[in-house]
Amino acid sequence: MIDLNDIKLNNYESDDIFDVVVKLEKSFGIKFSKTAFINVKTFGDLCDIIEEHIHFETREDCTKQQAFYKIRKAISATQFINENQIKLDSNLTDLFPLHNRRQKAREFQNQLGLKINILTYPAWLAFTFVIGLILTFIAFFFDWKVAISGIVFFILATKIAEKLGRNLDPETVRQLTEKVTRERYVEIRRSGQTVNRKEILEIIKDTFSNDLAIDKTFLTRDAQFSW
Repeated sequence: MIDLNDIKLNNYESDDIFDVVVKLEKSFGIKFSKTAFINVKTFGDLCDIIEEHIHFETREDCTKQQAFYKIRKAISATQFINENQIKLDSNLTDLFPLHNRRQKAREFQNQLGLKINILTYPAWLAFTFVIGLILTFIAFFFDWKVAISGIVFFILATKIAEKLGRNLDPETVRQLTEKVTRERYVEIRRSGQTVNRKEILEIIKDTFSNDLAIDKTFLTRDAQFSW
């Protein structure tokens, strides 16, 4: 059994890795060819390929700082809260009251000008879906029709739960700032089509660490993939 604290890149299949790459592709506003990563063996190789594909103008301003200012302004405008009261450690539950949270989350996204999901469904419901899917896969050994029906049901249920979820994820303005910077790097910057090249590697590491639950200490240049 794998200890969650010891998860490394080589614990994941190529499909999992390239799901993360697709997110980075979107965040950096770039496009990779199907053969771009054919010779990639290590995390360093992958980072080099990503950086080589980023051809935007270089500016050395802080993206997280810009993201925070834009997020603070959007929250202030939609929640009618003084900007000075919105800090990095402010809890989003205090800024987005439960009774109208879905509406206010949509207004926040529109004001920010980015589609960034901050709502999810409860952890207990996610656990229920996982158990349900496991049971439906087991059902393949007894009745494949029942199994297929179960899979379709739980996929639809998950999508509905995502649409109706009201739990906040992330929990603080700081975490939201990191999420926006990670998922919409180029779009959140003050000047479009620019990057701070000193930040690129950190964004790549943040994304892999967040999406695959890998400790950053394992994301070294020599870290090996499973293939």
